[in-house]
Amino acid sequence: MNIITKEEIEHMFETLKPNLDESNIIVLEDGELSKVLKYSLFLQQCVQEIITIASFTHEEILYSQYYWFVHFKNLYFYKVGYDGGMDQQAYLLIEKLSTELEGNVDWHLIEEIETNLII
Repeated sequence: MNIITKEEIEHMFETLKPNLDESNIIVLEDGELSKVLKYSLFLQQCVQEIITIASFTHEEILYSQYYWFVHFKNLYFYKVGYDGGMDQQAYLLIEKLSTELEGNVDWHLIEEIETNLII
């Protein structure tokens, strides 16, 4: 399974120039946190656009959504502190994966993401 890289996201972001809905997110003064959060939002809000301009599958986008959100969550916990709502959001993304993939979740990949993104 291919996780969409930072470079690939930045290239698509430059190409699409999306207007992300940031109305329900926390305000971050940390540049690194803000950037990783934008990657996560982009992957969640621009699925059809990404499929149209890139060769990524819907499944790759779903796993990448989870990857980049967990990356953001762990970085946030490290820099700011624990927030239970973010753990809840990560579980909701797993539920979304399970629903959209009709229960065929790659649990090994989920575990790998969670294990390898510890900051």
